[in-house]
Formats: sequence, C-alpha cells, structure tokens
Amino acid sequence: MKTLRPFLLSCCAALALPAFASAQPEVWRGTVGTLPVAVQLNEGEGAEVYGQYFYFKHLHDLELQGKRDGKGLHLEVRSRDDAVSERWELSEKDGALQGQWSAGKRSLPVRLQRVDLKALRAGSDGERYRRIGDDASAFDALRVGELSLKKTKTQQFQGQRLQWWREPRTGMELFTLESGADAPARARVNEILNRRLWRSVVDALGCLSAPNSEFEQTVTPRLLDRRFLSLSLMSSYYCGGAHPDFGDSPLTIDLRSGRELALEDVLWLGKGQPPRSAGNGDYDSPGYKRLQEYRESTLAPWTIKTLTGLHPDDMAKPKDDEGCDYSDPGVWGTSIWYLTPQGLYLGPYFARVARACEYPEWSLVPWKLVERHPGPALSAK
Repeated sequence: MKTLRPFLLSCCAALALPAFASAQPEVWRGTVGTLPVAVQLNEGEGAEVYGQYFYFKHLHDLELQGKRDGKGLHLEVRSRDDAVSERWELSEKDGALQGQWSAGKRSLPVRLQRVDLKALRAGSDGERYRRIGDDASAFDALRVGELSLKKTKTQQFQGQRLQWWREPRTGMELFTLESGADAPARARVNEILNRRLWRSVVDALGCLSAPNSEFEQTVTPRLLDRRFLSLSLMSSYYCGGAHPDFGDSPLTIDLRSGRELALEDVLWLGKGQPPRSAGNGDYDSPGYKRLQEYRESTLAPWTIKTLTGLHPDDMAKPKDDEGCDYSDPGVWGTSIWYLTPQGLYLGPYFARVARACEYPEWSLVPWKLVERHPGPALSAK
C-alpha cells in the first residue's frame, strides 16, 4: 500500500539524516562569533552525529555531519561537490557546548546552550514557539519564532468572509475565518489554520535551504458551509535532488467541533467507529494497521466500483502502458480528498512515472452517494 505525501516537506530538513537517526534530537542555541545560531543534532550509528544549523539572520539550514568521541564533537559542513567548507570542534561542559568554528583560515568561537522546549514555551514569548503545535521540534519552534504574519486581502467565499495572511520571508499564505460558526468554534478553526500556515513556512524554509531550490504553494478554499471548511494546499517544489515534485495536502475541519477530520469521519463504509491513526508516524500501531487494512480491503474497492459507475470511460483500463490505470486498487487506497458543494473529491495516488495521472477533475462522489455511508462527522446533528 502506498502512503500519501501529506505535509510534503515537513521532513525536508531531516531528509539527509539516516533512518537510524535519533527520534529525539538535541537542540542548541547560541553564537558563532557574534552571529546567533540554532543547531540540531541526531545520534547515528556508533559515534556518528548528523544534523543541521541555521543563522537566525537567514533561517536556512546548513547540513552538519561528524562524530562524537571522548574529546567532544567533530563536525563538518560539506559543499555539493563534497568538499569540506566548515569545521566545528566542540566540547561539552556543564550542559553547554563551546569550541571553534573554522572555514579556511578564518576561525570564530562557538558557544551553545541546550534548548528546553517546555521552558521556551512557558516563557514570556512562549506564544511564538507554540505556533506549529505540540509535536513541533524546538529547532522549528526557534525558526518560526523569528517570523511574523501580515494581513493581506479579504475574500467573500460561499457567503462567508475570509482574512488572508502572508509570511513575507517565504511567501506562504493562508486565511482565517472572520465569519461563520460561533466565536469559540471559529477560534479553534483559526488555530488549526494558523498552525498549518506555520508548518508550510517551516516546509518552505527547509526546502529553500538547498541550492537552486523553489517552493510555491497555492491555497484554494473548496467548501465553507454550516458544517465544514475544506481547502486544498497544492505545493510545487524543488529541494535539490533529481527531480522537482508537487502534491496536494488538503485540510477539512468540522466547524461545529473545531476539529480536523479524517476521510473516515465523512465517509465510513465499515461497522462501529472508524479506526484512528495516531498521526505521529507510528506505522506499527494497531490503529494505523486497522486503518490501512480497511482502506485496502473496503475503501479502495468501493471507490473503484462507485467511480466506474459514474465515469465508466475514465475508469476503463487503458489499452497500453501509456494510459492512466484508474482501475488499479493500489492508486485509491489512501486517496487525496476534500469536500466541495457537489460532493466528496477523491484523488488517486500514482508513482513518479505516472504523476501526470493525479488530480483528475472528474473523480468526485456526489453528496447523495456519500450520505448513504456517513462517517461520524457527517451523521452528527
């Protein structure tokens, strides 16, 4: 079963880290010479250490690699042609790191203090470090704590007023609700929207650290009624490597509860309550396994049958290898989805060689069919 690319680049800054890197990185803040920096380090195999750092002035990552031994940390920054461009020699004492940074003949002192995320968020400026949610790293919290949003346009959408916000450094934009829902629910919805905007900012900054990189995101509201807000966040990006990429990370929120929804909250083809995934990358959890099994054994066949009835020509198996095979169950098991006034959009997921087959305009299930299989959010009064 394929997995989706939601939060397409949340892991951009960590892509260079090996699979065995520590799940709980060390985060440090201090100075190189007089320039403020933040550093994140992960333990690798044996004595290996991997990570990245950024200058607060620029907020773009530079990759670190090296080792830790009895004398301290020995780290390097390498250029794209694998030449060493920087060296860090650090020793730890009394919970601090200190030592020297060098590049060629130039050398500067380094002084770093370990960052405690809980203390950071409990401080007088804690709100800045809570922007991207409780599961954010201290490294990303420090990064977004340096940024701010600016109001841009207002928009009327399906009878309600949207206020758009922009982060100037990255150009990432999203809106908040100015009307619709009661005030407490609207506050919860706007908190989710703001958190998603800040995560997009983190993704963009992580991507834009690579040479010749690009990151663009287009936000499209799809539905705003008394029950649901649904929107698309289509990203196009090149973060280094062989190819540029793109993908949608839609978001749907229940306006009554102020809660982000899964597809099974709207469309549920099973019995009892839908299984839940913890959403923390724990693919071995019982909830995640039950969810994947349901999507493979129930959701994908139902999607193929339903869309074939609605769009038989589009769903027909192609006559050659060049066509888009929408009859393949593997492309529907973890569908990209959002809500529209006409119904539920389900988008297929294809491997890179067939990415042009994604996001067909026709793959929409009308409300009358969705409402025959309501999930908990759809059946709630």
